[in-house]
Amino acid sequence: MRDLFNYRFVLERNRSAWIDYARGMCIILVCYRHSFEGLINANFPTDNYPVLSLLNSVLVTFRMALFFIISGSFLSKTLSKKSYSSYIVDRFKVILYPLLIWGAIQITLQLVFKNFTNAKREWVDYLYLIIMPRKIEQFWFLNTLFMVGIVYAFLKSVLRFKIWQLMLTALFFYALGGLFYSSNANMKYEILAYSFIPDLLHYFIFFFLGDALATVLHSEKNRKYFTSPRILTVIFIFFLIAHAYYTVVNAHYNKGYFVEFYMPASFLFIAISGCALIVQLSFILEKYKVLQFLRVLGYHSLYIYLMHVIITGSTRVFVSHFFHIQNVPLLLALSILNGVLIPVIAYNFLTRKGFWWLFSMKKPTEEINYYSKFALT
Repeated sequence: MRDLFNYRFVLERNRSAWIDYARGMCIILVCYRHSFEGLINANFPTDNYPVLSLLNSVLVTFRMALFFIISGSFLSKTLSKKSYSSYIVDRFKVILYPLLIWGAIQITLQLVFKNFTNAKREWVDYLYLIIMPRKIEQFWFLNTLFMVGIVYAFLKSVLRFKIWQLMLTALFFYALGGLFYSSNANMKYEILAYSFIPDLLHYFIFFFLGDALATVLHSEKNRKYFTSPRILTVIFIFFLIAHAYYTVVNAHYNKGYFVEFYMPASFLFIAISGCALIVQLSFILEKYKVLQFLRVLGYHSLYIYLMHVIITGSTRVFVSHFFHIQNVPLLLALSILNGVLIPVIAYNFLTRKGFWWLFSMKKPTEEINYYSKFALT
């Protein structure tokens, strides 16, 4: 079982464990969100579970932002070793390529099993993976992550923007994104809304924060601050206050995204409070080497992200139709559990059987060689 989940390889790797811990927590929250939304779209009585609905609303504020922060924190180090063109090629191999592969797989399954899925797919949806990613469930994130990376790297390495110029650009983009969201309440600009542009404007600032804070986040000298119980307490209180405000305002206007779309300045601080809390917790978990399954999930977070909607949707349909289970908490728990575990198993099985190309254009040689010595079949 340890080998099935790539346990030994992940824990023996010489890399910052806190990053995997952070990704692990965030990918579980992603699965929670999409599993719960799947139940809503399938007309299950989710309104009968206000606590689950509240978590679905509150935990959405920071999980994707933190993925951008973590990705941005590696940019300067990466550009110090390779050219801008090489950076684009690498981003295509590990981000855009698997998006195209698994996006096509997901759309195909939704077309074949159209009577069982929430999504109503057409053949044009294959093209939407690139030009209108917001129409294809979770794949908007990988499209945006790719676009944000190449735009930010262009400004930094080609145009030679200084940190203050990048900061002003990030603030301008974020403000422009907020203006777009607030003026597009009735989907007046529907085509633009489904493109990668609004998300690029919205998440660019988090990528910048990752790059700007890279030295702080990756410095061994700062670990004592990141593992401080006092600092954790302060951040947790700030998190509670910020998210209580977020919840109250959204409830007042009866819109789950009101603060994010209509109060972007407030939302920025709310999202940062969540990111700070997860980062702090990640460093503490790394220090005490506990809950290491989160680290394993974090290492596989990309592969979970690629497959989890297929798995969670299949779990919901199979359990509800064949076992006639309608209990929302049980369906949610089963969907999340399968959504995070099955992709990890699938990735490791397929990779060791020579199908690594389903997940990246870069062969995971180190990983394959590691397990070859165990002759695992």
